Amino acid sequence: MRLYVAEHGGKLWAASMHDDEHPRSEDEFTWRLGSGIKWNRCEAGPGSDLLRDSKEELLEYFAGRRLSFDLPLELRGTSFQVRVWQELLQIPFGVTRSYADVARLIEHPSAFRAVGNANGRNHLPLFVPCHRVLASGGKLGGFTGGIGLKKRLLSHEAAVLGKQKAA
Repeated sequence: MRLYVAEHGGKLWAASMHDDEHPRSEDEFTWRLGSGIKWNRCEAGPGSDLLRDSKEELLEYFAGRRLSFDLPLELRGTSFQVRVWQELLQIPFGVTRSYADVARLIEHPSAFRAVGNANGRNHLPLFVPCHRVLASGGKLGGFTGGIGLKKRLLSHEAAVLGKQKAA
């Protein structure tokens, strides 16, 4: 799995996850960021404190030591999309909701398709946990990083919770 992260103005601005089945290049990620702002590449070397913090929190998440992220996020979208993403931030680690559940929670019960569209436009996957939203009947639905990656993220969270309950 590869994850690209961008920050701007002291907040996480965008993230992109992919695996070998749905590869995304660094060039595609930077193209999606847009040309209105100058972006600087930062890998393991010097970078912003926020990028270093995001890397550390991601490593903790994948090691099973972090259940939520404590990073400032820039939620850029329509007011409806932002409401959906704010609701996704309330879904606990290891818990899933349906698109219809999220629609009801934001008080737009018939807008489950629009919730799915907002999920698809989430520019901060994993940080805003759109992978925790499923279609009706427990079907996986979609995920920008691919269904295989969504399955692995959900399995990871279930395994971490299983370990914690056993401890």
